[in-house]
Amino acid sequence: MNNDELERLFALLRVPSVGALVEHAPDMAIAAQMMSDEIRRAGGTVTTHPGRGYPFLVGEVPPSDARADATRVLIYGHYDVQPVGDLERWDSPPFEPTIRGEHVYARGASDDKGNLFMALVAVQRLVAQGQLPVHVTFLIDGEEETSGDAVIEWVEALDDPYDVAIIWDGGMVGRDQPAVETGVRGLCYRKVTVTTGTLDGHSGLYGGAAMNAAHALTRVLAAVQPVDGRLPGALSEGVGPVSAAERTAWTRMPGGAQMLAEAGLTPADATAAEEFAQRTLASPSVDVHAIWVGDADAVKTVIPSVACAMVSIRLAPGQEPGVIGPIFERLLREAAPAGATITIEGHGDADPGLMDPEHPVMQIAMAAIAEATGHEVLPVRSGGTLPIFASMTRKGMPTILTGFAMPDDAIHSPNERMLVANLGTGVRAAMAMLEAFGR
Repeated sequence: MNNDELERLFALLRVPSVGALVEHAPDMAIAAQMMSDEIRRAGGTVTTHPGRGYPFLVGEVPPSDARADATRVLIYGHYDVQPVGDLERWDSPPFEPTIRGEHVYARGASDDKGNLFMALVAVQRLVAQGQLPVHVTFLIDGEEETSGDAVIEWVEALDDPYDVAIIWDGGMVGRDQPAVETGVRGLCYRKVTVTTGTLDGHSGLYGGAAMNAAHALTRVLAAVQPVDGRLPGALSEGVGPVSAAERTAWTRMPGGAQMLAEAGLTPADATAAEEFAQRTLASPSVDVHAIWVGDADAVKTVIPSVACAMVSIRLAPGQEPGVIGPIFERLLREAAPAGATITIEGHGDADPGLMDPEHPVMQIAMAAIAEATGHEVLPVRSGGTLPIFASMTRKGMPTILTGFAMPDDAIHSPNERMLVANLGTGVRAAMAMLEAFGR
């Protein structure tokens, strides 16, 4: 990116558009307006659509030659960002973009302002050159980080699906290893509450005789947790196959031990590193995200009567939330000891999605990115969940999930960053894709 483009990106990064915190509502409005301005800079028009809390934008940029039959490309990204967490863990202010070494540090530098801005600049440059060969529609979300579904409803209501959809919210496998992510996992997220009495008990008077809610909860959660990396068989129902092209791509990825170490994580078991790609990209996985019981800040020798946890299962392509969700809940309920009451609340389901790496549109995209970057493009799935991907593929739109974030960019963590060099590389790749689709 040139200096003017970088300064506009940095101005956007300075806006604390944290949709999860109501005090940042004015900042969300500012970020949405700045995104609209960038679309208009490309000669486009913008309409604002209400979301559940914050709006999403639909921007239309016609092809330079005004052809009515030009390829129609839908580009998705989002302007909201994650909360910053503990400020003391940031080495520089999260909303003051700072270049240190090779990286720019700021919340949103990778997810997703920095990534999406590459696509915006690419369209602006092609328009300025009179060389935009496709009709671009920008779909810019304000509720991606808070699981809003307004943009999904907009996609599902389309009467005339687009020829190509590009989700500019992905990343590279490693340095010099760009990727097109061929699939995403789905999700069933649940809150589990175990109640074992009407009051907490004195552990000296009743310990050993009274049921402890914390003990009961650990039994319940153990029923769905993996043993040596393997989930209960019923939770793997419907898992689809992995193509030969994807398995070949896995061999060119960094090893699982390296991926875990760079993320500051410990392998779950003896074969976790060796099976990293299979487990994180193409298999279901269960994780407990939070547990709360008793008073952790006090010395209280009580027997707790209520214990809660947040737990989820990521679904592999081929699985369905409507099938796996009830199985997941049944296993949790059946593990509750007699006398305990278990309550399970749904906190969202999302479908997995998958694209064939041999699809012509995927091949065109990978060839264009390879031409722009000088590096082979790997077709690999993402282990994360992105409901918009599944909604686009359900509409029959060939969907490309890509971007130039790095695995160690600390997305959702303190010191989020983006390689400065990748900003320019991403612009060139986006321009190459749009030109290729125009042909």
